[in-house]
Amino acid sequence: MIKNYLNRLLSRLIEPPLIYIWPLILVLLLGLLFWSLVPRPSNKLVITTGIDQGLYYRFGQQLSKELAKEGIQLEVLSSAGSVENIERLKDTIKDPKSASPSNAHIALLQGGVGKTDEHPHISALSSIFDEQVWVFYRKAAFKTPLTQLTALGQKRVSIGPQGSGTRALSQQLLSLNGIDPDRNTQGIIFKDLNAVETLTALKANQLDVAILVSAPQAPIILQYLRSPDLAVMSFDQADAYAIRLPFLKRVTVPRGVINLAEDIPSKDLTILATPAALVVSDEIHPALITPLMRSAEAAITQLGLLQKEGEFPSASGFAWPHNEDAKHYLKTGPSFLHRHLPFWSVVWIDRAIRIGLPLLVILLPLFNYLPVLIQMRVESKTSAIYKRLRSLEERLRQNRTLDWHKELDQIEEQALKMRVPKKFAVNVYELRMYIDMVRAKLAQ
Repeated sequence: MIKNYLNRLLSRLIEPPLIYIWPLILVLLLGLLFWSLVPRPSNKLVITTGIDQGLYYRFGQQLSKELAKEGIQLEVLSSAGSVENIERLKDTIKDPKSASPSNAHIALLQGGVGKTDEHPHISALSSIFDEQVWVFYRKAAFKTPLTQLTALGQKRVSIGPQGSGTRALSQQLLSLNGIDPDRNTQGIIFKDLNAVETLTALKANQLDVAILVSAPQAPIILQYLRSPDLAVMSFDQADAYAIRLPFLKRVTVPRGVINLAEDIPSKDLTILATPAALVVSDEIHPALITPLMRSAEAAITQLGLLQKEGEFPSASGFAWPHNEDAKHYLKTGPSFLHRHLPFWSVVWIDRAIRIGLPLLVILLPLFNYLPVLIQMRVESKTSAIYKRLRSLEERLRQNRTLDWHKELDQIEEQALKMRVPKKFAVNVYELRMYIDMVRAKLAQ
C-alpha cells in the first residue's frame, strides 16, 4: 500500500504542472542555503589609532564620519602607537567576532614598524599621509643649536612609550648613531613618555630632548611648536638617514608654513618623514574595502599640509602586502555600482550575483533535462498501456470466449486520464487510436 502511494506521489511530481514547479522550489531552497552561507559584511568596525591628541586619532575620527555616510559604524580606539596596533590586529584573528578595546579590524601603522613575515594576517590598503620626525629640545640645555643625534650625550631624552611607533623609530635612528637605548650608553637617560607627558616634563625642566613622529597639524605638535623654550632640530644628515632607512625621506618645512600669522616655524627646517599606512586584518570582508578607500580619500583631504595634491592615498611607502581589492581601487577607482548606488545596495546586488551564478549553473542543466524526463515519463505510461493491450490480445488468442469489454474499457479510461504536455499529446492520440483499432478488431 505504501509502495503504491509513493508511486502515485512520484507520478504526480513528474507530471505537469508540478514537474515545472518543484525545480523552482529546489532552486529557491538552494538559494536560501547559499544566502545563509555567503557572509554579509558587518556594519560595525573598529580602528586602533594613536594617542588622543595625535594625528592618527584625528584621522580615525574623520574616517568614522565618512564611513557613517556609507551606513558603517566605526569605533575609534586610542593606543600607545603602531606596535600596540599590530598586536590588536593579531587579537582580531584570534577572536574576529569580538569588538573589545583589545582588538581591531583596521589600524594605522607607521612606516618601518613591524615585520611582514611575523604578521602575515596584515595587508595594507594604502599610504595615507606622511609623518614628520621631530626632535624637540630645550634651548637652555644646549649651547648651540642641535643638528645631530650624536650630541645627546648626558641628556634626558624621551623616545616614546612602549608599544609606540615613535619608540621603534627612535631606537633605529639612535642605533645608526651608535647609541643603544637599552644600555643607556653615553650617559643618556631615556624616558618612555607619551607626547603629552613629554611636553609637561620639558616645560618642568625634567627632560632635555623629545623625539616625536607626527604630522605638523596634529594638535599636540602645535603645542610643542608654540612653546618659546623649545626648538626643533634640523637634520644635517637627513639624506644619509633616508639612504640607510629607505622608508624615510628628507622633507623641508618652509618658514611660516604651519602658521603664517605666528611665523611657525620661524625658519626653514630640514627633517625626516615616514609614510603612515592604513592596514587591515585579513578577516575583514572584501566588500568593505571600497567604502574604506573612498572614506579614507575624503578623510585625507582634511589633513593635508606638507603633502602634495594627489600624493595620497598611495600604493607605495609600505612593506606590507598590498590588499588586492585596494590595489584595484587605486588603479581604477570605485566600480560603476559603487559610483551610482549606496554601499548597502551594492552589497545586496553583489550577494545576489554571488548566489545567482552558482544557481544558474545548477538550474540551466536541470531545465535542459526536464523535457527528457517528461518524455521518459510519457513513454513509460503509454508503454504500460500498450503492454496491457498486448496482454489482453494474447489472452484472447488463447481463449476466444474471454469477456474483454470491461478490461478494454478500463484501459481506455486510463488512457483518457493521462495528462501530458501539448508537445506529447500526439503520443496519447496514437495510443487512443490503437485502442479503438483493437476494439474494432475484437468486435469482429
